[in-house]
This record gives sequence, structure tokens and C-alpha cells, in this order.
Amino acid sequence: MGNVTWLGAYSQPLDHTLGNFVVTRSALNNRALRRRLADHALLSVAAVIMGGPLLLLIFAATQTGGLGATTSAPQMSLLSGLKNNLEQLSNLSGPGHANPTALDMTANSAIIATGVAVLAVVVGFLAAYAMTFLLRRGVQFWFSLTLLTLYFPIEARMLQTFDVAVQLGLINSLTGLVMPILPLALSTFIFRQHMKTLPPELLEAARLDGVGPIGFLRDFVLPLSLVPIGAVLAISFLIGWNQYLWPLMISIDNTHFPLMRGFNLAGAGSGPSMVLATISVLPPLLLIIGYMRLMSRATAVHL
Repeated sequence: MGNVTWLGAYSQPLDHTLGNFVVTRSALNNRALRRRLADHALLSVAAVIMGGPLLLLIFAATQTGGLGATTSAPQMSLLSGLKNNLEQLSNLSGPGHANPTALDMTANSAIIATGVAVLAVVVGFLAAYAMTFLLRRGVQFWFSLTLLTLYFPIEARMLQTFDVAVQLGLINSLTGLVMPILPLALSTFIFRQHMKTLPPELLEAARLDGVGPIGFLRDFVLPLSLVPIGAVLAISFLIGWNQYLWPLMISIDNTHFPLMRGFNLAGAGSGPSMVLATISVLPPLLLIIGYMRLMSRATAVHL
């Protein structure tokens, strides 16, 4: 009886404690659910705000009047408006092909952007490798001299660059379009900062195994640099893709006009120009999405 009395005396406080624990846990779960719903609502609103201009651009590309139709009386037949805009783009070139077609301008932009991206990655990667692992003296001087070119973008030295391009015979050439706008200082800076984070034990192990500089570059540094290579590739591609003023100066007979030049040729705000704007958005968007997937995979591997 004594034991029963002793247990009964503590049964009510124990039940009360368990009840409070259940209530507290339920309140925490409700609070976490409300916080999660608030986060999702905030992200949804931000996605609508960020994606709204892109959706408006795509919708304007399906309207005959372009941006003007979206504010007045939009057409319900989207395919007919898009077809009409594409037909106008096919007739964009004048007599004797005085102006490039939409396909020509897209190809020119792709060639310029690809050339800038590939050359920036190759030259910047090799320069950073030399400054990090090969050079022993004057590294800081050469690196500072390289970074100094960041203060002189193409817009600040356009007249002088054009004069040099004329003397070298680079007018109306792809070389003259690509070389002056290469972001070599930026790519070298990104690659060098990444290579400085690599453990020095890798170089020591490679030397013990008899691996030379080229083998160390190929077997060690290159596989560990996929993320910065993707970053430089994306940035350089966007720099080359968005060029407008320099191709306008260097291409005097309109044969190498990029896609950005087509906005004025098609008429700002018109339906054909909205189609060109939609086309100009897609390659950089796909490139950024691909780089984000590469970065997430590389981060997962390192973790």
C-alpha cells in the first residue's frame, strides 16, 4: 500500500509534465510551419518580381505591336503575332544586304561571345598558373600590372583602341571584334586567387612522382579548377554577348553587327525587336543555369 500511495502521489505531476511537453512540441512545430510558409511566400513573391520582366518580354514578342500592344489591347492569338514578327525579321535586311539579317546578327554575337570566353579562360588560366607555380621573381609586379588594366575598359580607351586596330588592319574582322574586349585581368585574378588556395602538398607530391609543370597542370590543377573555369566562362561570355558600341565602331560595313545592334534596326519597342530581345536573353540564361548546376555538383563532391 505504501508503494501504491507513493506512485499515486507522483502520477499526477508526471502526467502534467508529459502534457506540457506535448503542447510545447506542438507549438514549436506550428511555429516552424508558419516560418516555412513565410519563407516560401517571400521566395514566391521574389520569383514573380524577378521573372515578371522576362515573362513580359516573351509576351511582347508574340504581339504585332510589341510593347505598345501589351499596354493597349493585347492579341489573344499569340502564334499569329509571333509569326508576323518573325516574317518582319526575315525582311530586316535592305537591298543588297545593306543590313545583316537576324540570323547573321545572332551568329555574330555567338562567335564574338564564344571567342571572348574561350580566349579569356585559356590565356587567364595559363597566366595565373605561371604566376602561382612557375615564376619566382617579379610576380607581384606582373600581377599588379595585369590588374591595372581593369581601370581602362574598352569604353575608356575606345578611340585609342580603334586607332591601333586601323594600323594593324583589324577593321571588319573577327579578330578586331574579340581581342580588344578580352577580360584578361579579371580572368587572371579569379584563377590566381583560386590557385593560391590549393595545398602546396600537391606540388610537392607531383615533384616527388617526377611530374613536370605540364603534367601538374593537366592532372592536378585543371580538375580542381572546374568551378572557377565555369565562372570565368560565364562572365566572359556575357561580356562578349552584350557588346554593342565597339562592334558598331569596328564593323563599318555592317557585316559583323551583333544581336544588340538589331534592336535599333528593327525599331525599339517593336514586335521584331522584342523577338530579338527574347533571343538575346536565352543563351546567357542557359549558361548561368548550367554553371549553377556545375557549382552545386562540385560543392556536393567537396562536402
